[in-house]
Amino acid sequence: MPHPFRTTAALTGVALLVASCGGGDDAAPAGTEEGGLTPITVADTAGAPLYFLTYGQEQGHFEDAGLDLDISASTGGATVIPQLVGGDLDVAGSNVVSVLIGAAQGLPLRMVAGGTSTSEDPDQDFSALMVPADSPATGIADLQGQRVAVNTLRNINDIVLGSMLEEAGLAYDSVEFVELPFPDMAAAVANGDVAGAMIIEPFVTAAEQQGLKIIGRPYSDLKPGLQIGTYVMSAQAVQERPEVAEAFLEGVQATADDIAADPEAFRAALPELGDLDPELAADVRINLWQGGTDRESLELIQDLMVDYALVEEPVDLDEIVVG
Repeated sequence: MPHPFRTTAALTGVALLVASCGGGDDAAPAGTEEGGLTPITVADTAGAPLYFLTYGQEQGHFEDAGLDLDISASTGGATVIPQLVGGDLDVAGSNVVSVLIGAAQGLPLRMVAGGTSTSEDPDQDFSALMVPADSPATGIADLQGQRVAVNTLRNINDIVLGSMLEEAGLAYDSVEFVELPFPDMAAAVANGDVAGAMIIEPFVTAAEQQGLKIIGRPYSDLKPGLQIGTYVMSAQAVQERPEVAEAFLEGVQATADDIAADPEAFRAALPELGDLDPELAADVRINLWQGGTDRESLELIQDLMVDYALVEEPVDLDEIVVG
């Protein structure tokens, strides 16, 4: 079943821009020292990834590392990479598939810290494959030939749902993926516009409250503790200002350790961080953050990316992973 290559096409355009500009070698280093802190601009995906960064900033972990973060929300994935390559951002939060696709196309990207991971406990996986309460489906194989909502095409969803389908003895593309924003998915399932949806928190808990049921855990089914997100800088920025990359990793690690030590404090902050209803915040499954990059997750995902033709061959992880 054909899928639009939106992510690949977008990143190809960025690769051509980089090539035409000589790889951006004349760009000035981002940020200057002010008041003992280095200001940097960071964008991350709206939702839990953004909550994580904001929490770390509010708790002083990035300040302790010597950084002053100017944080903005993004839609994530490939959309944020042009801003990074173009010099509008110092650090971008994205998912590992988008970054690996970009690196395979020659974009000068470096992973400087690990982003969002899922839980080691499948019941606490913040992703879920969901269907109506009265659906006869009990697993992804029951959705063969039907429409399944995902937030983006030709990306991490192809990897995790494709793997689930193959584990069920089906071809990885034996369902029809339909692109929908996360906030719209539960209504689309309830209305019968799609047979199921690949949803993440806090929308999973909200969908459960609306009567949808879970029939699979896409992230943890592939690998418990799977790393999905990553923080990226340009290769030039890392080369010219390695101390910024090191400080950012320090701040991410400190925030990850803080949340691991006291997850309920993070949960208590969610209503303010994400403008969430307190009752919803009390029930959502909290993402896992590990600080550094999980090479095992990247190797597993890369192998499947080659199998599913998202890239022709793996990239050199020793080159692109620096934190």
